[in-house]
Parts: sequence; C-alpha cells; structure tokens
Amino acid sequence: MAVPSTGPSEGSSIPGAPGVSGGSAQIEPTAIPRLVNALQDSLDQVGLQIEHAITELRIRPWAGDPVSTEAAEQFNERSVGGGEDALTALCGYRDQLQAAADALAQAGLEYHQIDQDSATGLGG
Repeated sequence: MAVPSTGPSEGSSIPGAPGVSGGSAQIEPTAIPRLVNALQDSLDQVGLQIEHAITELRIRPWAGDPVSTEAAEQFNERSVGGGEDALTALCGYRDQLQAAADALAQAGLEYHQIDQDSATGLGG
C-alpha cells in the first residue's frame, strides 16, 4: 500500500482497494475510524450468517422419496457444498471485508505517523 506524499488532512488514494480490481478509493483520514467500525459491524453480521449457514442451512429430504432426496441434495450442494455455494460466497465476502478493514486501519496508522513526523519537522 502506497503512503501518500501529501499530509494526512488532504486525503489519499489507496491503490488496489479490496473488491475493486486495479481501482482506488479516496479516503479522508478523519473518516477512517468510522469506516473501520462500520466494516467491523459488517464482519460481525456476516460472521453470524456464516455460523447459521454452517449449523442450520442444510435440509433433509422432507418426504423420504427420491424427488425430495434429490431436491435436498441439490439445495445442500448450492448452499454449503463447496465451490460456488452460498457459504463459500459468504466466506469470500467476509475475507474482503476483513482485508478492507485491515487496509484502512493500516492507512490510519500511516496517516498518524506522517502527521506526527510533519509536526515534529515543523516544531524544530
């Protein structure tokens, strides 16, 4: 992640923002803590959905006949079966949220360090 050459009060473009191939995002340094908190809240909600998917999403054949058995197998495969199922998508989304939160937190630390370095330089 590139550290901007401008001061923290001017905002920055973060290259390769998660979920945006080759894109960037303009981030105002004062907004970083709120953004990280919002991402953490989303991570908590996605985590609950993943937990529910793991423990409660599978279904059993309701009629015990070949048709309901096939329907249950297909539902379970698309829900938690691996590959392109819903659980895999939720886990991927969680990973992107975590990467974004981590990148923003790191950017916040770098902005703070730049601000401290600038203040030290101005002070003598």
